[in-house]
Amino acid sequence: MKNRFLIPASLAAGAAMLVAAGAAMPAAAQDAADFYRGKTAEIIISYGPGGSYDLYGKLAARHIGNFIPGKPTVIARNMPGAGGLNGANHVYNVAARDGTAMGVINQNAALGQALDTGGIKYDVRRFAWIGRFASNNEVFYTWHTAGARSLETALQRELIAGGTGPTSSSVVMPRAMNQLLGTRFRVVAGYKGSADISLAMERGEVHGQVRPWAQIKGQSAALLKEKKLDLLVQYTTERHPDIANVPTIVELAGTEEARAVFRLLVSGADIGRALVAPPALPAGRVATLRGAFDAMVKDAAFRAEAEKSTLEVDPMSGARLAELAGAIFTASPEVIAKAKALTERPKNKSKKQPSE
Repeated sequence: MKNRFLIPASLAAGAAMLVAAGAAMPAAAQDAADFYRGKTAEIIISYGPGGSYDLYGKLAARHIGNFIPGKPTVIARNMPGAGGLNGANHVYNVAARDGTAMGVINQNAALGQALDTGGIKYDVRRFAWIGRFASNNEVFYTWHTAGARSLETALQRELIAGGTGPTSSSVVMPRAMNQLLGTRFRVVAGYKGSADISLAMERGEVHGQVRPWAQIKGQSAALLKEKKLDLLVQYTTERHPDIANVPTIVELAGTEEARAVFRLLVSGADIGRALVAPPALPAGRVATLRGAFDAMVKDAAFRAEAEKSTLEVDPMSGARLAELAGAIFTASPEVIAKAKALTERPKNKSKKQPSE
C-alpha cells in the first residue's frame, strides 16, 4: 500500500531550500551585528555646514545607526571643497571599504563625470548607492512686479535672472534656454547665494532666480500665498505633484536634441540628496546598509525630525539610484558635447557682469 504521507522529491527539495534560506537570513543579520557592534561608522558630507547636503547627512548620522545590526555609533564629518569633489574623491579612494564609511555627494557627480569637468577621481558607476533622501526639484521663478506669468514672457522680452557661480544651474540653465528655446534671459552672475538674489529681486535689480522647490515652499510660503512669486519652469524631467501646473524644461523643448540635452542637464535632480558607500564593498554590507536606509526613511522619528527641519523626504532605493547614475552615460556623444559647451565656465567674466 502506497504511503499517502510520502512527500514528492520536488516538494521536499523546495521545502529544504526555504528552510535553508530562512536560516541564512538571521545568520546574515547576526554576522552584520557581530561586525558593527562597538564600531564607529562615519558619513562624509561633501559640503560645509548649513546647506541641504549637510542637513540630510547629519540627520542620517543621528538615525541610521538604529537600523544597522549591532547599532554602531555613526558620526558626520564635513569635507567641503572643489564643488563637492573633495568629499566624493575621498569616499571613493580613501574611505574604508568595509561598510563603516558612507558619503553624501554632489547630485551632479555623474553628470560632471560624463561631461569630463575635471578634478574627478571617481567612477560613479562603481559607488555603492545606498539610497536617496529626496529629489532636488529646482524651479525658476520671478518676482510679481516682473509681470511674467509664464516662460512665454521670456520669449517676448528680456528677463534678468540673478545667478551665483558660472557653472551653477542659476547661470547654466538660462543660457541653455536662450540657445535651445529662444528665450531672452540676461543673467547677472556673482551673487553669493539665493538670499542675496531674493533681496535683489525685491529691489528690482533682477526679475527672478532658481531655487529648489523644497526651499521655496518652506522658506517663502507666505510669498507664495500672497502671490508674489510666479513659477515659470521646473528644471526636472517630471512635474512635482505640489506644482503640477508648472511645466518642466524637457516638456518645453521643441526638438528631440533639445529634450535630450535638457534631460542630461537636469539628471541630477532625480538623484538629489543621496547616500553612497565606497566601491568594492562586500555585497552583504551593501545589502545591510540599503536595508538600514530603507527602514530609516520610513521611521516616524526620522520623518518627524525631517519635517521639523523643513526637509522633504522623497526616498528612492539604492538599486534604482545606481540605474539612474549609469543611464547618464548612455547619452550620445553629440548630446554630451552640446551639454558640455553649455556648462563650460565663461571666459573673461567678472563678478556681476551680464551673461548670455
